[in-house]
Amino acid sequence: MKKKIWLVNPVAMPPKYEVRIQTLKRAQYLIEAGHDVTIIGGSYLHNTSINLITDNNKFLEAEYEGIKFIHIKTNNYSGNGIMRFYNLILFNFRLFFLSKNFAKPDVIAQIATVPFGNILYYVAKRFKAKNIVDVVDLWPESFVSYGLISKNNPLTKFAYWAEKWLYEHADEIVFSMEGGKDYIIENGWDIDSGGKIDLNKVHYINNGVDLGDFNKNKKLYKIDDPDLENDALFKVVYLGSIRLANNIKLLIDAAELLKDQKNIRFLIYGDGDDRAYLEDYCKIKQLYNVVFKQNWIELKYVPYVLSKSSLNILNYMPSTIMKYGGSQSKSFQYMASGKPICSNIKMGYCPITKYNLGIAKEFKSANEYANAILSFAVMGSNEYETICKNARKAAENYDYKKLTIGFNKLLLNIK
Repeated sequence: MKKKIWLVNPVAMPPKYEVRIQTLKRAQYLIEAGHDVTIIGGSYLHNTSINLITDNNKFLEAEYEGIKFIHIKTNNYSGNGIMRFYNLILFNFRLFFLSKNFAKPDVIAQIATVPFGNILYYVAKRFKAKNIVDVVDLWPESFVSYGLISKNNPLTKFAYWAEKWLYEHADEIVFSMEGGKDYIIENGWDIDSGGKIDLNKVHYINNGVDLGDFNKNKKLYKIDDPDLENDALFKVVYLGSIRLANNIKLLIDAAELLKDQKNIRFLIYGDGDDRAYLEDYCKIKQLYNVVFKQNWIELKYVPYVLSKSSLNILNYMPSTIMKYGGSQSKSFQYMASGKPICSNIKMGYCPITKYNLGIAKEFKSANEYANAILSFAVMGSNEYETICKNARKAAENYDYKKLTIGFNKLLLNIK
């Protein structure tokens, strides 16, 4: 049965700019399944200097590659400070008041932005539409787990209350981390624990990778880089943000211990608050085995870069939040590249362990980390190729085309 669906994601971008592609891919494959889908996002594009609305218009309707968009006017900001939170408030409240201008949806699937997005429940209620809450980040739990705010802070307590309220009022909840039910149970929010949340409405659909696009882009979009083309090198690739939560200093310290291994080179792609400091640190330490590449590379070039790696790195600050599982989109691109993965954290429901894709462990020291990386460089060809095959096979479980089949079943069965 065809449904009119709103996919609400404040940071959703047009395809040419997007790097977090879950919303785009879900829209694409739901449209192929026969649904009428519109993505609703903010006009300011996160991590860019681009605002799609520069006049007095309150919203902009557009279509990109066959996908309908509505951009709600939002303010410019930089980083992850107070202005980003103001942006989220602005987006959700403006959508609440502007929603009457748009065609009535049957389903509103909103990326959970607690507490700012809670108002969208009333938008769904206004239209008598089903309300799906899509949890890709645990707010405020992630802030507490990284020590950014105390669990006893009154604002934190309010945020937890708002999160519980949002889940209670959702028709369905979709977690991108496999331990979503564990999270609800541990907080005592489920019916069996005396709460109000029926675990039957809690589902798991992770982030993923579009294997068709990945394989096509690997051939079409190449980067001229002597490091990537040097087959004599064992290339350790990190791709992603370079901020507190990514803990890249630990990776650099491991690289320092391996600087005498002339065939091992660390290639770092990404940007963030810590990049400038770490670049200077490597210069001072004369770590010529660490090369900082482009701040950001377009998503279409990622498959080629990863296909030229020897080992892909997942690097984070250890946190209790990881026990619920991971949904890092780059981890699925890593799988699709068919190369081993070395992770400095041990996640719950860990696919690296489940599918034997490499090593996932909370290293107690840079020395332990360096030894783990070195183990791949000296690994026998048969064992190495087995891990590569495992990675390619595991990626099939996270193909967006397959994942959207599960989301479509949820839509068709929603009561």
